[in-house]
Amino acid sequence: MNFSNILIGPHLIGLIFIVIGLLQKYLPPKGINRWYGYRTPAARTNQQTWDEANGYSANFMIKAGFFALIIGFVIYSGMIYFNVDYNTQKMVDYFILFGGAMGIGILSTMVTESHLKRTFKKIDFKKRK
Repeated sequence: MNFSNILIGPHLIGLIFIVIGLLQKYLPPKGINRWYGYRTPAARTNQQTWDEANGYSANFMIKAGFFALIIGFVIYSGMIYFNVDYNTQKMVDYFILFGGAMGIGILSTMVTESHLKRTFKKIDFKKRK
């Protein structure tokens, strides 16, 4: 068992989302832009929706990141406990890294968009181009 096995494992995606969420929370994008922040059409409707979407998605990513980190450590510990071979470990690692990234990204978007619709009921987001 070497250091790279400990560093790159199923828990890595959780750590990545925690870091991204913290960056977005403590260094939020000031104005609506195309480069940094939560950038869906609904979020870019006006400055108020932009600020709300970026704050909400940052908090969600931090929470989801901690959840993924814990689940990742449980899976990693289980693989060590059951003496899973190296190739199977790497296959599980990559599946969880890519699947976790896609899952958290999609879930983050769905939850944040739903939050925007509930928070800004008077805005018709479907009319935006």
